[in-house]
Amino acid sequence: MDMQEHFLIISAGDSIHKTYPSVLEGLRTITHTIVFAEKEIYTNSARDDTRKRMWKYAIRNAVDEVNAISISHNISCALITIDAATFDAIRDPVLGIFSDHPGARYSFDISAGPKRLSLGLFSMSLWVEGDTYYAFGNSKARRVPVPTLPTKYLPTNPHYLVILTILFRGQEHGKKTSTLVPEATLYNETKAWQIPVRNADEGPAGHELLPEEFARLVSALVGWNLIREEPDPAGGPEKLYSITPDGELALIVYSARMKKRGVAGAPGPT
Repeated sequence: MDMQEHFLIISAGDSIHKTYPSVLEGLRTITHTIVFAEKEIYTNSARDDTRKRMWKYAIRNAVDEVNAISISHNISCALITIDAATFDAIRDPVLGIFSDHPGARYSFDISAGPKRLSLGLFSMSLWVEGDTYYAFGNSKARRVPVPTLPTKYLPTNPHYLVILTILFRGQEHGKKTSTLVPEATLYNETKAWQIPVRNADEGPAGHELLPEEFARLVSALVGWNLIREEPDPAGGPEKLYSITPDGELALIVYSARMKKRGVAGAPGPT
C-alpha cells in the first residue's frame, strides 16, 4: 500500500529553520514541505534600508536551512512566492496543490511569517481540512485546536456532554495525561447519570441509555476527535477511553452554554 502524501505548508519567517525540526518531530509522516513567502523577500530594492535588507537576508537563509533540513530527511521542499499577502494570493496556490493532491493530508505551520500570511494559511487549513501547528524557538509544536464537528450536534444529545464530563473528571489531578476509562465503566456511569429534563419533548433525557445508542455516541465523539479510543495494554478485549484536548475545550464551551440557558445540573467541569 502506498504511503499517503502529507504536505506541510509553512509561512516564511526568519525563525522557521528553528521551529521546523520541532514540527517534523511531531509530524513524522511529512512527505512534502511547501514554504510560502512574499515576493518582496526575494526582491532587492534601492529603497531598502540596512535593517530591511538584513531582515530579507535572514528569511532567505531560514528558507535555505529548511530546504537543507528537508533534504536530510528525504522530504521534498519547494518555495512558492506570492505578490502580496492577500487572501486571494494565498488561496489560489493552496487550492492548486489541493486540486493536484486531493487525497493527501495537509498540515500548516504558522509559527513565523507576517501576520497576514499566517492568518491566510490558517484560514485555508480550515477549507482543506488540514491541521495547523505553531511552535516558538525550540519548543514542541502544538496544534491549534479547531472544532471538527458541526456546532449544532453536541448539545442535541446531553449524553455527549455526560461522556465528556466523566472522562474529564477521570483525569489525574495535576497531571496532563488522562486516566483511561474502560468501556463498561464509561457505559455504566453514563447510564446512571441523572440528566435534567426541562420539558417532555427533550430527546434522550428520561429514558434508559441502551448499549447500541451508547456505541453510536462514543463512535461520534471519537470521529470528532473529542475522545480517544485505545486497546487494553494488558491485551484484554475491552476498549479504553480518555478525553482529548479538543474534548476538554468542547466540554467547557458547551457546558457553559447550557448553564447560560438555565439548565440546572447540566454536565460539565466543576
